[in-house]
Amino acid sequence: MLSSRIFIWQRFTRLTPDEVQDVIPLYHPIWADADPDDIAYANQHAAHGNFRNWARLTAHTHTALERTGRTHVDQEVLRWAFSRLGSGN
Repeated sequence: MLSSRIFIWQRFTRLTPDEVQDVIPLYHPIWADADPDDIAYANQHAAHGNFRNWARLTAHTHTALERTGRTHVDQEVLRWAFSRLGSGN
């Protein structure tokens, strides 16, 4: 039934590491000034080039920054955010 209602199927692929470095700093202000090594770390350990994962990670990272009063993403903040993602990631 669903198939009959879809006019055009779209296939989405994971972002490559280079695409992540280009796109993610533009995606949300918390990533704009982030160290590229931290973005790569987040991609490798949690987001895996998947934009939906990046959205979830961004929300948790934003919460971590607010709770700690920090202004920049670092690996300690990222590890806290990873712990909130659960084992399904």
